Amino acid sequence: MLSRPLTAMLGGMDDARSGAARSDLASQDVATSAEPPARAPHGVAWLVGIAEPPLAVVVLLALGAILFLLNLGGYPLYTKGEPREAVIISNMVRGGGVILPLRAGVEIPSKPPLMHWMGALFSLLAGGISEWTVRMPSALLAIAGMLACFFYVRRLFDSRVAMLAALILGTTVQYLQAGDGARVDMTLAFFMEVAFFEFIMLAEGLTERRMLLYAALALAVLAKGPVGVVLPGLVALVWMAATGRWEVIGRMRLVRGAALVAIVAGGWYVAATMVGGMAFVHKQILAENLFRFLHTGGVREGHAHPFYYIEGALLAGFMPWTPLLLVLLVQATRSPRPIDQRLTYLLVWFAVVLAFYNLPASKRGIYLLPLYPALATLLAVYLEEVARAPEFSAIWVRRLRQIAAVSFIVAGGCALAGLALVAFSPHDLGAILKPFGITDYDFVPQLELAAAAHPFLAMGLGVALIIVGLYAARDEDSIERLCIAMVGAVACLASIANLYVEPALANALTLKPFTQEAMRIVGHHSVGYMGALNYDVAFYSERNMPVVSVWRGARPDFLIAWREDFMRLPESMRAQFRALLLSHPTELDGSGGMVLLRCAPAGPGAPAPPPATAPPGKREPPQFSV
Repeated sequence: MLSRPLTAMLGGMDDARSGAARSDLASQDVATSAEPPARAPHGVAWLVGIAEPPLAVVVLLALGAILFLLNLGGYPLYTKGEPREAVIISNMVRGGGVILPLRAGVEIPSKPPLMHWMGALFSLLAGGISEWTVRMPSALLAIAGMLACFFYVRRLFDSRVAMLAALILGTTVQYLQAGDGARVDMTLAFFMEVAFFEFIMLAEGLTERRMLLYAALALAVLAKGPVGVVLPGLVALVWMAATGRWEVIGRMRLVRGAALVAIVAGGWYVAATMVGGMAFVHKQILAENLFRFLHTGGVREGHAHPFYYIEGALLAGFMPWTPLLLVLLVQATRSPRPIDQRLTYLLVWFAVVLAFYNLPASKRGIYLLPLYPALATLLAVYLEEVARAPEFSAIWVRRLRQIAAVSFIVAGGCALAGLALVAFSPHDLGAILKPFGITDYDFVPQLELAAAAHPFLAMGLGVALIIVGLYAARDEDSIERLCIAMVGAVACLASIANLYVEPALANALTLKPFTQEAMRIVGHHSVGYMGALNYDVAFYSERNMPVVSVWRGARPDFLIAWREDFMRLPESMRAQFRALLLSHPTELDGSGGMVLLRCAPAGPGAPAPPPATAPPGKREPPQFSV
């Protein structure tokens, strides 16, 4: 999986791999790694003032709050992934059990419950479940991941590299996406990050801890399954084979550590099997793990992509820092840095995780999140090298800085222009969005509402983006200036997304108002889903409703169905129902949407059901006949 430049980097390994006395190696590595080659008086100079605790911690906490906590609960759930996990938390809080709480009381969950336990705890402490309580585990662990990256890399290299690595990690697109959603991926990524770093700290003699490594492995398994221990184990084995450091095994207290993982993680699997039986074994152990790698026909695999998909997903997810990987490769090729065992470990960490996720047919970019700390640290190491010896990469730094400057100025200008259109000509904004497939009738009005809530802040963020672009455009071939601009621009763009774009999307597409009005109409009558449950409805209804078939068996008084599914029924079947309530579209192209159905026609003399309407507070959606 390694390209030629990375192979050249590995080729720089010298007799650090030799059989020198291991008792001396740790202290020697600390001395050599703590002080990089003195090619210049300093590296990334602007980091010198903020890269030491406690100021570094304050800066990372402040940035993390902007990136992950700003308006965290200010918009409803609207994607499939978030409510799918949130209904487990909701069921747990409402007494559905803690070992194997079902999704909406109907489905066995696909993942272990660590993130759901945390969400339930936040909900109990807050006095009730809400959007921010189910998102809080990911947000807090995202910030903790930045801090962990800083403190570990500071011990392995130096403070400047550590600060830059933490900033890069927290401002990548994939990390940002995982950090503000009610998903299990950030929980897995955090505990695997701790496990990866703890191993190299132990191997290099920088810590006397042993059990923190195994506790992190156990919690990673409880976050998303056996991959939490398999991947760190593979990375450790490949690194020991590459460096000849097999003596590390003797210092790891494997028996005691394996017992801890078996008791904590294995204990839950035993308990869940006792509760869920073979249905749990098939869903979580076989379908979610074994079958995905064997490509068996026993299950239908989701997110199936060709083998090269995962590399493209990595390049997209590591934005906006992806172009700077070119600088890394140029610097590593033209001015090779001696590859010590710590850099080797980062390369192995990156390559093994990337190769591992190429194996299953089911591929998603977010699966690569555990390798982001390694890639961020590698990039930080070489950006520091660029700052010390800029002559080797100056032309590439200049070009990237110019591209970044133009991009940030254009983004700021577009933000201000969009704000003006929202305020003075929303119809024209809708016409501009239409060629991009954004035709949902409620999206632009929701943008108006979001912008009206913080108009001056919106203008300030647009102006700030332009200022960042102008700062990057100043005629200096400085990697420092480029890094400052990247972090500042991402902070501005994330604030715009958190305060305006995502709330508008969520409020335009969510099923929250439909569900609340539907439950008001249903009252104490029986209600179920037609064909399959809907996680949004399950979360906002706070009711466990059965999935029923319209073709056989008894029907409840009301049914909730996808509009398209209902319209596909034969006309004779549709005549047996009355549509009482329509939701607004659930896709930006105006498609999707749900309908509340009255199952039995009104009897003789009974009042006719009300006509189909939109939920309160929403613009009237297009009607359809039944």
